[in-house]
Amino acid sequence: MKKEYDYLLVGAGLFNAVFVHQVKMRGKRCLVIDKRPHLGGNIYCEDADGIIAHKYGSNIFHASNKEVWDTSNSYCND
Repeated sequence: MKKEYDYLLVGAGLFNAVFVHQVKMRGKRCLVIDKRPHLGGNIYCEDADGIIAHKYGSNIFHASNKEVWDTSNSYCND
């Protein structure tokens, strides 16, 4: 069976993760390819003996725009 996708995305970082989430909510199909074996790009975290650590160094997210802040927080668990 041939699989068909609406979008092909190279890289599983933050932008593409948000993009995929948004278009999947609209019924689109995406194929994401990345050379790394994990999702999240440079914001990927891993468990180091019970401590969540940034694999590629810490990240700072600045959002003075309320819509951006609210959208980013909508992906977080309470």
